[in-house]
Amino acid sequence: MIEKQQFIVIGLGIFGTTIARELTQLGHDVLGIDNDEQRVDRLADDITHAVIADVTNENALVELNAGSYDVAVVAIGRNVEATMLATLQLKELGVRKIWAKALTVAHHRILERLGANRIIAPEYEMGVRISQELNYPMVHDYLGLNDDYFVVEFQTTKDLIGKTVGEIIEGVNVNALVLKRRQEIHAPPDNSWKVLEGDRLVLGGWLEELRRLVKSL
Repeated sequence: MIEKQQFIVIGLGIFGTTIARELTQLGHDVLGIDNDEQRVDRLADDITHAVIADVTNENALVELNAGSYDVAVVAIGRNVEATMLATLQLKELGVRKIWAKALTVAHHRILERLGANRIIAPEYEMGVRISQELNYPMVHDYLGLNDDYFVVEFQTTKDLIGKTVGEIIEGVNVNALVLKRRQEIHAPPDNSWKVLEGDRLVLGGWLEELRRLVKSL
């Protein structure tokens, strides 16, 4: 069971609101902060606490006892200065994990130097995901575990139906991790199993090897 944690979400636009609601539904305590009264009012009934505050005021986070929270998400929209000030103050208050939204490459670098543990660039990350799916239509989803190693879920195409798992990954350094068949999950699948229509394969490997595989399919 996942341990219950206390989160602060600063900035309650679409991005921050989504995070705050989802974390609450997952059973965590969430404090949402924004300087816009209407945004706070809209979210007040959906999360643990929602307050109006200006985080560029150095006393605001102190008064909210921000240092007692486990994780902070700085999801401020277009105000680069506010993002940086909030990140710096959260670090000084002793928040162990700080995730911050970056708008530019320079902003990303500054937030790293200010001590953010994870920099989020949602528009960039979504753009990468969409371009990958457009380039490789059989790729249903993927997850990067580091700079070059990926776990990729493939929707089996007509050309793959009837082939064995071993035949599909033959000649490339890729591991078959999971075979999804209707409601069944087989992990790992036997290399001798034949792929049926509607199956999905989850494969793991270095990016270059996965690219070689996709080109051969």
